[in-house]
Amino acid sequence: MSLDPQLLFSALLGQGVKGFAGVPCSILNHLILAAEASSEVDYVAASVEGEAVAAASGIWLAGGLGAVLMQNSGLGNAVNPLSSLCIPYRIPVLMIVSWRGEPGKKDAIHHYPMGAATSGLFELLDIPTHVLREDTDVDRVVADAVAYMRKERKPAALIVPRGLFAKGAGAVGRPAPVLEGRAVPAERPAPVRFERGELPSRTDLLAAWLDRYPDEFAVSTTGYMSREVSSHGCVDRHFPMQGSMGFAPAIALGIARIEARRKVFVLDGDGALIMRLGSLATIGALAPKNLVHIVVDNGTYASTGGQLSVSPHVDFAAAALACGYTGAASCIGTDALADGLDWLDKEAGRGPLLLHVAVDESEAEGLDRPKLSPSEIADAFRAGLTGGAL
Repeated sequence: MSLDPQLLFSALLGQGVKGFAGVPCSILNHLILAAEASSEVDYVAASVEGEAVAAASGIWLAGGLGAVLMQNSGLGNAVNPLSSLCIPYRIPVLMIVSWRGEPGKKDAIHHYPMGAATSGLFELLDIPTHVLREDTDVDRVVADAVAYMRKERKPAALIVPRGLFAKGAGAVGRPAPVLEGRAVPAERPAPVRFERGELPSRTDLLAAWLDRYPDEFAVSTTGYMSREVSSHGCVDRHFPMQGSMGFAPAIALGIARIEARRKVFVLDGDGALIMRLGSLATIGALAPKNLVHIVVDNGTYASTGGQLSVSPHVDFAAAALACGYTGAASCIGTDALADGLDWLDKEAGRGPLLLHVAVDESEAEGLDRPKLSPSEIADAFRAGLTGGAL
């Protein structure tokens, strides 16, 4: 006896869960294929489980409600954004997690450690879970989970044991994506390069960016970047992250999928992007025209003491183009900064775009963490995006 996965999918849609982000799992294959095929669902095929959690968080910030589809083998990859993004910022996401290595069930030996830890990890994070079984009233369980998420502003989880869903056929008649459909172009555009003057500071860059785009929405990466962004007090349109290093692009992607009417900026750092380069592939594949990715590169991990990053060996602009970004440019020098921002204006609406900006190591004085709590930041930002709706 098994449970019909379509019942779960229909229950999710019925409760307004229409933003999905996931990483492949054979146990959840039915749900992933249904999400890919549904005209009612916006599905983000994430490069890693944490990216899926961050994208679902962005969906909520833009006024939606997101679910994450993943196998428990990758649950460790999701712990960081769950613990430093969803929980402190009070961002509800629904985790739908397969259960490989369930204690007492036959499985591959490498699944057992995480299988034994799965329920305990959710318990440690104070995330309520429900294990689906053949006799589960799916409509009630999903309704209860969503009601909890909306009321408490916290994540919830549904655990799907191996064998609960009957095995079915894969995607039939779908062309190989590299051979048909969106094939790799024979010639990619070359990165644009602007170089004039001495290196600016991050403060110079943010001042120029704010002067050019005073009313646009932005997600900034953790560390001194977000400390400096938050010092400007624009919490109704700036989301300064205080954790989840590397996941700012994924949050912005989730926002851009819902809020397509205006630009969504990512104010990223070299070390943060290196940590999660897979986001370039995800963004390049989904190609949100309104996403603008600014990588501020000082070659160091500034807020942890100035340790060197490997950014001198990375061509961020070329990597973005190779991953499907529509355009990418590098900006070196204070006098070239205006050229880079002019280029962004010229290319507006043709995104995703990436502008790599080299800056020096100087830091503004007195960069404290945001004075608002994470949940207050999330409230203000979501209200700004949705016109006041929470």
